[in-house]
Amino acid sequence: MWKKLLVVAVLLGFAWSLPPSRRWITNALAPALVKLGPVGERLVEPTRRYDARNEVDFIVDIMEMNRTEGRAMPTARTFEKWLQQKVTTRRNGIDPWGKSYYLMRLGKTTTIGSEGPDGERSTADDIQAALR
Repeated sequence: MWKKLLVVAVLLGFAWSLPPSRRWITNALAPALVKLGPVGERLVEPTRRYDARNEVDFIVDIMEMNRTEGRAMPTARTFEKWLQQKVTTRRNGIDPWGKSYYLMRLGKTTTIGSEGPDGERSTADDIQAALR
């Protein structure tokens, strides 16, 4: 019996060390982890950041492809609607913390981002990627 538990523990530990499987395990366990309060939130947070990073990078890639093909680019005002119509994300344009992704233009630089866990734009925990 102990050997079986040890094998399961080692396999779970190995799976947890790989980000894609960690995301899958955490998403499967998320309802239970959230009930653990702050401890559960700390366990879920790296997976949320990983998901947001992947989605922001995906959105930037789509925008880069649109720009290369000469298609119209969204503005900050039309970004949310464009995102829902043109890009298929896991949560339909909503980040893992329940806020919409944003587009911000400063000069010639276009930045796509998520406000992160604190829900405030332009703070240290934001997840951003610039359009190349």
